Amino acid sequence: MTQGRVAYGMNYKVSPPAVVSGEGPGQGTSVRLFRDPDGPVSDRLPSLRAFRLRAEDWTPLARVVTERALSSRLSGRPAVYQVLDHHGAPLGRITLRRRRAFRWGRKRWTVEPVAGPVLRGHEGLLVSWLLWWPLGLPVYPLFLVLALMAEIDDGFRPPRRIIWRDTSRRVHVVFRAVAEDYQVLTQDLDPRLVNALIGLHQSSDCPEQAGSEGWYGR
Repeated sequence: MTQGRVAYGMNYKVSPPAVVSGEGPGQGTSVRLFRDPDGPVSDRLPSLRAFRLRAEDWTPLARVVTERALSSRLSGRPAVYQVLDHHGAPLGRITLRRRRAFRWGRKRWTVEPVAGPVLRGHEGLLVSWLLWWPLGLPVYPLFLVLALMAEIDDGFRPPRRIIWRDTSRRVHVVFRAVAEDYQVLTQDLDPRLVNALIGLHQSSDCPEQAGSEGWYGR
């Protein structure tokens, strides 16, 4: 592993699921994600999120609450989440802005730490989307039908890679869609904020092993 780089990933084999980091078993950390039983019901507004982060020994680390849920695609208003430490002090905010209806654009995740630069990441690289629209989109419905019929695995998806950069274009975090992991390249981002971002992203963009509703819908 490159010096200063830390790999994060989701472990769906444990309950509740965990965000794991490090190079191998016994190394790094494992942070469990607990859906808050007192959180808002997400049936009407699927973007509502309320969950807690705990260490393996159940020590509370942080919690995520919804400041504002997604409204309609016509309005373009984003979902905003607050990340708080276990005492309730703010660690930062995470914003999810989806593409507005009838407009070209990419889903964008923004991380605003209390201390540190603002990071913005768009879903899918531009070159990937330029290839997807003429080549991938026409056959994507067929793959969905075959996946529903259990003829193939649902591995064919639109571009999902995300690179979070600051205003100077420096890369801080990379989500690699094929490996389904997160590479944190700098050490100035609070790990609790990283774990909260992964929990939110994995609840919105679910991998196949998480099921159709992701870890948050379990």
